Amino acid sequence: MQQVDLLILGAGWTSSFLIPLLKERNFTFAATTTDGRSVEGSDTIKWRFEPDSKDGSKLCSLPLAKHVLITFPLTSAEQIDFLVKSYLDGHRKHRDPVGFIQLGSTGIWQIPQSTIWVSRKSPYNHSMPRAIAEDALLKHDGCVLNLAGLWGGSRNP
Repeated sequence: MQQVDLLILGAGWTSSFLIPLLKERNFTFAATTTDGRSVEGSDTIKWRFEPDSKDGSKLCSLPLAKHVLITFPLTSAEQIDFLVKSYLDGHRKHRDPVGFIQLGSTGIWQIPQSTIWVSRKSPYNHSMPRAIAEDALLKHDGCVLNLAGLWGGSRNP
């Protein structure tokens, strides 16, 4: 199995700028969509995350990657644990570490704040399902990337 630099789970809107950037910088990548369509001139792997399934074999069939980017919302610690464990178990024979990155939700900071400026150190709603999942990924030494204010293409404010 050929290892890629980045595996994008869910090649949606962010792929409209991410895939061209990966190509420009000569990074190897693979991406998934629910229907296996072409995105930005690149074929994708037909795949859908099924968190209620206890069968992680679909994650095992995905390419080995140095980093896995999760672009769709996850809403529980169990979903994160299942995704990370199933992917790592399926690629166990390859001992290189895998970094997991979740595109997070700035919505977790939609609580009264003492300042108008919000940063990663600001308080957030820990009981929100997205926040619970993001905290779970951090416990797996993953990274949560909150993209605020991005627009373009179909997202035009």
